Amino acid sequence: MTTELIVINHFVFVGLCILFVQPALAQREFDQVFLVPGKGAAVRGQIPYDTGMTKNKVTVDMSGVPRTIDVNDIQRITFRDEPAELNAARTAVIQRNYNQALADLKKLDGQKIERDFIRQDIDYYRALCLCRLAMSEGGDKTAATTAMVNFVKSAPENYHFYDAAEILGDLAMTSGKWADAAMYYGPISAAKWPDYQMRANNAIGRALIGEKKYDEALEKFKAVLSAELNTPEANKQKNQANVGRAVCLAETGNTDEAVSLLQDLINKNDPQDTALFARIYNALGRCYIKQNKPKDAVLALLHTDTLFYTDADAHAESLYYLSKLWSEINKSDRAVAARNMLKERYAGSVWATLD
Repeated sequence: MTTELIVINHFVFVGLCILFVQPALAQREFDQVFLVPGKGAAVRGQIPYDTGMTKNKVTVDMSGVPRTIDVNDIQRITFRDEPAELNAARTAVIQRNYNQALADLKKLDGQKIERDFIRQDIDYYRALCLCRLAMSEGGDKTAATTAMVNFVKSAPENYHFYDAAEILGDLAMTSGKWADAAMYYGPISAAKWPDYQMRANNAIGRALIGEKKYDEALEKFKAVLSAELNTPEANKQKNQANVGRAVCLAETGNTDEAVSLLQDLINKNDPQDTALFARIYNALGRCYIKQNKPKDAVLALLHTDTLFYTDADAHAESLYYLSKLWSEINKSDRAVAARNMLKERYAGSVWATLD
């Protein structure tokens, strides 16, 4: 190869490198707000420190033109000049690899982070990982709660506020701290978006069931069912509210009505909604327990254990009841197996702590 060709190929190679590298570098010069699916492309610009973010909305300055985005339309935000480790941690969280995310964030210890939004994101994702691990693997729930509460206290207007409140409520539920859970869910029920309100009222209703306050729980579920919103997500919440309503009916002596309601939900909904069907069959199992029909209860709960087990909390609940019911029908080996699976797979669940 001649010297001239070597020189030409060198410049072509450098040019291609610049072509492919420049967009990645350019992205770091802007804040980027990634929207939930169906809401359009990412919004790029600058988020002003003093006016750019509240718990309800984020404003992006796009070359002098402000655009305000409601938090419920935001999937995630990446920030100008943020460390690569933070973005890696976000990716790991999306993949539910919380230990890896913590390892990525650990690399930032001792580094000076100038921008508040970036520091807040680091604190949030670290707390989130601790909470998720505490709920699944049985990590330190007190430390996880403290980390998330500290984040909320230090950044009460951060766009992660409602997610943080929900995670705190979920973590309290796994500890059997029902009153605390209802308290944490409370601000979400006061959010401006009806779907947030519905989700929070369902969560509070389940916390009240944990406290055996069935009449109060029923009012929360009725609030969801009376909501005027008629979107696919709203309809999912209404179905979940009907499951909660059925549990309340069963626990207050109206088991026949509860069973009829649950059978109607089964007939009218798609079993591809595994989270819904797991809760339906768990509730049906509880109804049959109330009716002193242990074999029917086992059959109902086995639906969750064998078909709809992807919802961790619901699967843990089904295993708890199965570990009791198998003994009642003289299947002690299966009772032990259910109990062992509960302890091994869902060590962080409240169901693993119950006798």
